Amino acid sequence: MKLIVGFLTARPGKREAFLEAARHHAEESRKEPGCLYFELVPLPDHPERMLLAEAFIDEDAHRRHEDTDRMRDLWAVMPELLAHTSFDSIVSDAIAHEEETFPD
Repeated sequence: MKLIVGFLTARPGKREAFLEAARHHAEESRKEPGCLYFELVPLPDHPERMLLAEAFIDEDAHRRHEDTDRMRDLWAVMPELLAHTSFDSIVSDAIAHEEETFPD
């Protein structure tokens, strides 16, 4: 199983625009074979932050998820709408931490 948990920080005033840009991606991700769950949740106490939690049956299912046009489309708007991302990925016993700060 592959589990991804992360936090996304929107640029000031851009959280709702990012959530709207990600809405179709999230809905379609939940339908993918091998996707156990996919949630993108705004954090009520932090106006620009969101929690991402997703799980796939294995690494291959996650790679298929990443290799979609809708994923590429979402990544294309991330620098405009997000300031920072931080993800932890857990595959069985291996843990990887990735962070990205998008320049102004």
